[in-house]
Amino acid sequence: MHFELLSWSATQPNTGGAAAAFTGDSLVIKNNIGTKLPHFLSIWAFNQVEGFHQISFPTGHDTTRGWRTVVEANDQSDRHVLGVPFTLTAQEPLTITIAGSNTAGDVETGHALIHYPNLPGIDQKNISWPQLQSRAEKLTTVQASITGSGAGYSGSELINADSDLLLANRNYAVMGIETVTPVGAVWISGPDTGNVKIGVPGNATKPDVTGGYFALLARAYGEALIPVINSGNRNSTTIGVAMNENAGATIVSLNLALLK
Repeated sequence: MHFELLSWSATQPNTGGAAAAFTGDSLVIKNNIGTKLPHFLSIWAFNQVEGFHQISFPTGHDTTRGWRTVVEANDQSDRHVLGVPFTLTAQEPLTITIAGSNTAGDVETGHALIHYPNLPGIDQKNISWPQLQSRAEKLTTVQASITGSGAGYSGSELINADSDLLLANRNYAVMGIETVTPVGAVWISGPDTGNVKIGVPGNATKPDVTGGYFALLARAYGEALIPVINSGNRNSTTIGVAMNENAGATIVSLNLALLK
């Protein structure tokens, strides 16, 4: 079982333009095996003007409109009701349409977390909400200064680049991530995540939500959705951002719980 971040974008989509996956991502659902279906855990958008994001796929409600959500400018709030599985089928394509800015060069982005019950080759370390409650020992944070250079996954650094204070060979639960500047998403990736990106909305106005986002998902779905990283992997665990074309810097903070 694992989950991962999927991001997409469209440039100057106006009243409706086709979205493409960020470089390194794909709008085709991966080959999950078994009877348990993959599903969206959460979906959010980062528009520069008011618009919508629409997702359709062959096994969805319909292929004409599927699922559409209106979005306000600069609001990365969840658009899918957390705790209600939004099921998908392995190897089916997603067709995503964005409405937004009609200004040349403006990029509108969308983001989702997809849960795969059984995807061979991905080994992710996660715990549930009750496990976090019983194993949390001490709280700490890791801060990172990230500079994005343009649209896409455009800025990252190792989690120990700004400070290297995690206790040796200990496990830490990542409860959520905060950012001081709005971005599409903030993500981490490393050996303990199965070397795939997992992320949270880059909403600078709701640190109470994003700072405990993985814990929120774990409670909503009753699943092991709180990532665990080992300090021994800090030299190969990366934190970064997903952005539109407006390059810039932000400071992000991982909220961690040292586990017994």
